Amino acid sequence: MKTIAATLLAATMAFAEEPPAKPDQAEIPFAGMDGIRDWREDGNRALYVEGRNRQWYRAELFAPCHGLNFAHSIGFVVEPSDTFDRFSAVVVDGQICRLKSLVKSEKPAGKKKD
Repeated sequence: MKTIAATLLAATMAFAEEPPAKPDQAEIPFAGMDGIRDWREDGNRALYVEGRNRQWYRAELFAPCHGLNFAHSIGFVVEPSDTFDRFSAVVVDGQICRLKSLVKSEKPAGKKKD
């Protein structure tokens, strides 16, 4: 009986634990007026964006953005607030790719493709 009770107690405690906290959503103000310094792709589902303050952010996309991992330039859609945030989008070869999240990040490893 003790084994069953211990198992039930362990299972109850596992369900009672809080899920890991989600990182706070970030924003880059004045993105349309030189607020974004640099960017680097992270495959076709995310990218890193450097703000004017040299802070890096990781932008996760809702869906694959075809061509992002080969693009030499992209557009940042920041209307109407001029703030790049999780409600913004990027444009790659005419394709609009909406953000799912934007969180602060460390500088990505590696060099940007030229």
